[in-house]
Amino acid sequence: MACRKQRKPKICIECRASLGTKPTKFFIPAASNARRAEAFYESIKKLAKETTGGDVTPRRIFAIAYEHDGRQYHAEVGKPEPREGELVIAILETNAMAYLICTPNRGVLRGMPYFVRKDEVLSIVDFVT
Repeated sequence: MACRKQRKPKICIECRASLGTKPTKFFIPAASNARRAEAFYESIKKLAKETTGGDVTPRRIFAIAYEHDGRQYHAEVGKPEPREGELVIAILETNAMAYLICTPNRGVLRGMPYFVRKDEVLSIVDFVT
Protein backbone atom coordinates (compact mmCIF):
# COMPACT_ATOMS: atom_id res chain seq x y z
CA MET A 1 0.00 0.00 0.00
CA ALA A 2 1.46 3.35 -1.05
CA CYS A 3 1.83 6.13 1.50
CA ARG A 4 0.02 9.35 0.63
CA LYS A 5 2.17 12.42 0.98
CA GLN A 6 0.58 14.91 3.36
CA ARG A 7 1.07 18.66 3.15
CA LYS A 8 2.55 20.36 6.19
CA PRO A 9 0.03 22.65 7.89
CA LYS A 10 0.69 26.36 7.70
CA ILE A 11 -0.05 26.66 11.42
CA CYS A 12 1.50 25.55 14.66
CA ILE A 13 -0.75 22.77 15.97
CA GLU A 14 0.19 23.49 19.60
CA CYS A 15 -0.48 27.23 19.74
CA ARG A 16 -2.64 27.57 16.58
CA ALA A 17 -0.51 30.52 15.39
CA SER A 18 0.44 30.98 11.77
CA LEU A 19 4.00 29.92 11.18
CA GLY A 20 6.36 32.77 10.36
CA THR A 21 3.97 35.52 11.47
CA LYS A 22 5.47 38.07 13.86
CA PRO A 23 3.40 40.30 16.17
CA THR A 24 2.33 43.37 14.22
CA LYS A 25 0.82 46.70 15.29
CA PHE A 26 -2.51 47.63 13.72
CA PHE A 27 -2.33 49.23 10.27
CA ILE A 28 -4.40 49.67 7.14
CA PRO A 29 -2.42 49.44 3.89
CA ALA A 30 -1.94 52.85 2.22
CA ALA A 31 -3.26 54.82 5.24
CA SER A 32 -0.85 57.71 5.76
CA ASN A 33 -1.21 57.82 9.55
CA ALA A 34 -2.92 56.16 12.51
CA ARG A 35 -5.87 58.58 12.48
CA ARG A 36 -6.64 57.86 8.83
CA ALA A 37 -6.21 54.13 9.42
CA GLU A 38 -8.82 54.27 12.21
CA ALA A 39 -11.28 56.24 10.07
CA PHE A 40 -10.82 53.90 7.11
CA TYR A 41 -11.23 50.83 9.34
CA GLU A 42 -14.49 52.19 10.75
CA SER A 43 -15.84 52.79 7.23
CA ILE A 44 -14.93 49.20 6.25
CA LYS A 45 -16.76 47.89 9.31
CA LYS A 46 -19.80 50.03 8.48
CA LEU A 47 -19.93 48.73 4.88
CA ALA A 48 -19.53 45.15 6.15
CA LYS A 49 -22.52 45.59 8.45
CA GLU A 50 -24.60 47.14 5.64
CA THR A 51 -23.77 44.46 3.06
CA THR A 52 -23.81 41.37 5.28
CA GLY A 53 -26.34 42.38 7.94
CA GLY A 54 -24.02 41.09 10.67
CA ASP A 55 -22.43 42.97 13.54
CA VAL A 56 -18.65 43.24 13.48
CA THR A 57 -16.75 42.59 16.71
CA PRO A 58 -14.01 44.94 17.95
CA ARG A 59 -11.37 42.23 17.38
CA ARG A 60 -8.54 43.32 15.07
CA ILE A 61 -7.21 40.45 12.98
CA PHE A 62 -3.87 40.52 11.21
CA ALA A 63 -3.94 37.08 9.55
CA ILE A 64 -6.21 34.08 9.17
CA ALA A 65 -5.44 30.54 8.01
CA TYR A 66 -8.39 28.49 6.83
CA GLU A 67 -9.44 25.53 4.76
CA HIS A 68 -12.00 25.95 1.98
CA ASP A 69 -13.05 23.21 -0.46
CA GLY A 70 -10.21 21.00 0.72
CA ARG A 71 -7.45 23.58 0.21
CA GLN A 72 -5.60 25.58 2.85
CA TYR A 73 -5.29 29.36 2.53
CA HIS A 74 -3.54 32.09 4.50
CA ALA A 75 -4.79 35.68 4.20
CA GLU A 76 -2.79 38.50 5.75
CA VAL A 77 -3.43 42.25 5.89
CA GLY A 78 -1.12 44.02 3.45
CA LYS A 79 -0.56 40.96 1.25
CA PRO A 80 -2.44 39.60 -1.78
CA GLU A 81 -5.55 37.53 -1.04
CA PRO A 82 -4.63 33.95 -1.96
CA ARG A 83 -7.62 33.09 -4.18
CA GLU A 84 -7.92 36.21 -6.37
CA GLY A 85 -4.71 38.13 -5.69
CA GLU A 86 -6.21 41.44 -4.52
CA LEU A 87 -4.56 43.23 -1.59
CA VAL A 88 -6.08 42.35 1.80
CA ILE A 89 -7.08 45.61 3.50
CA ALA A 90 -8.82 44.21 6.61
CA ILE A 91 -9.99 40.96 8.18
CA LEU A 92 -13.10 41.27 10.31
CA GLU A 93 -14.85 38.98 12.77
CA THR A 94 -18.65 38.95 12.91
CA ASN A 95 -20.77 37.93 15.88
CA ALA A 96 -22.56 35.12 14.10
CA MET A 97 -21.77 34.16 10.53
CA ALA A 98 -18.15 34.26 9.63
CA TYR A 99 -14.90 36.09 9.25
CA LEU A 100 -14.71 38.62 6.44
CA ILE A 101 -11.65 39.17 4.28
CA CYS A 102 -11.89 42.65 2.76
CA THR A 103 -10.12 43.69 -0.43
CA PRO A 104 -10.69 46.84 -2.50
CA ASN A 105 -13.38 45.22 -4.70
CA ARG A 106 -14.68 42.79 -2.09
CA GLY A 107 -15.82 44.68 1.00
CA VAL A 108 -13.85 47.94 1.00
CA LEU A 109 -15.04 50.09 -1.91
CA ARG A 110 -17.86 47.85 -3.13
CA GLY A 111 -19.14 44.31 -3.16
CA MET A 112 -19.34 41.55 -0.60
CA PRO A 113 -16.19 40.53 1.28
CA TYR A 114 -14.84 36.99 1.18
CA PHE A 115 -16.61 34.86 3.78
CA VAL A 116 -14.73 32.35 5.91
CA ARG A 117 -17.00 30.20 8.05
CA LYS A 118 -15.91 29.78 11.64
CA ASP A 119 -15.63 26.00 11.18
CA GLU A 120 -13.14 26.55 8.31
CA VAL A 121 -10.65 28.49 10.47
CA LEU A 122 -7.33 26.84 11.28
CA SER A 123 -5.70 29.78 13.06
CA ILE A 124 -5.97 33.52 13.63
CA VAL A 125 -3.29 36.04 14.48
CA ASP A 126 -4.50 39.28 16.01
CA PHE A 127 -2.80 42.65 15.74
CA VAL A 128 -0.78 43.58 18.82
CA THR A 129 -2.62 46.08 21.01
